[in-house]
Amino acid sequence: MQFLPTYGHLAKFDPPNDRGGEDKSSGHISNDSLPSFFLIGHPVGHSLSPLIHNTAFAVLGLRGRYSALDVDSSAVGSAIASIDGATVVGANVTIPYKQAVIPYLEELTPTAKKAGAVNTIFRRDGLLVGENTDVAGFLYGLRAPRAGNLVAKLPENPRVLILGSGGAARAVAHACRVHLSASTVQIAARNEATARGIEHIEFVDWEERKNAAQASDLIVNATPLGMHPSINASPLPDNMSFGPRHTVYDLIYNPDPTLLLEHAAGQGAVTIGGLAMLIGQAAAAFSIWTGQEMPVGEVEKIVREALHTKRRS
Repeated sequence: MQFLPTYGHLAKFDPPNDRGGEDKSSGHISNDSLPSFFLIGHPVGHSLSPLIHNTAFAVLGLRGRYSALDVDSSAVGSAIASIDGATVVGANVTIPYKQAVIPYLEELTPTAKKAGAVNTIFRRDGLLVGENTDVAGFLYGLRAPRAGNLVAKLPENPRVLILGSGGAARAVAHACRVHLSASTVQIAARNEATARGIEHIEFVDWEERKNAAQASDLIVNATPLGMHPSINASPLPDNMSFGPRHTVYDLIYNPDPTLLLEHAAGQGAVTIGGLAMLIGQAAAAFSIWTGQEMPVGEVEKIVREALHTKRRS
């Protein structure tokens, strides 16, 4: 599908709905004739994805509307089937459906197959295709200028510990194995069966995560522990010792920084927040759908302002 410019003006979009009501399409562009995109998950009321994508449409002068849909598990199939490649161009997938959507798809990209999870859907040659742009987003966070290109600074064949075993953890594990050439990828999780379902990892009992973290070069939090509003929680105990050899990457973007990152930075560790990954994965999906590069600088500026405003309210 061709994306047409708006010829001389930016697409008009509504600001995010922070009133706590039932409108889940916060940040949507006000034009029902526009090509549409959506995010499915549960819950999605907190999502910044509509703001990210609708800002990108506006900055580039592209016609498009992105909405967040809070979908019950029984409606996942019908939501996916609505992606026709014309009026509904594509979708993102978030918790808890990154694996649940796979049976409804006709094809998976190599990255999605290896990650075992899907967060981006589009049509190609009439087929519903699942992709995983969380891998690209995770690597973008490491390479972003704000992070100082930590890919180059990590030791060769780093030892990696991932906290959590959901869809994001699967993508991170794949990225670390393939793109960082990690010597070991360990996953600490409460659900051993789910963790062991991820290929080429070593399982660590949740109670042993502190010792595993101290022996790791890269520690990644892929759990919701510490996410707003539970900002006083952390996936690692308070007596965890960090040092300059540790890089701590928290996939949570609100708050920024999380309690985990505050503790790590206070002891000299290198830290990365989740906003870079969020924007990186969105940029990769945006490019698939539109053939255009997302203006990540402008998008990040708007998103940081929105987060700052939300924290003050």
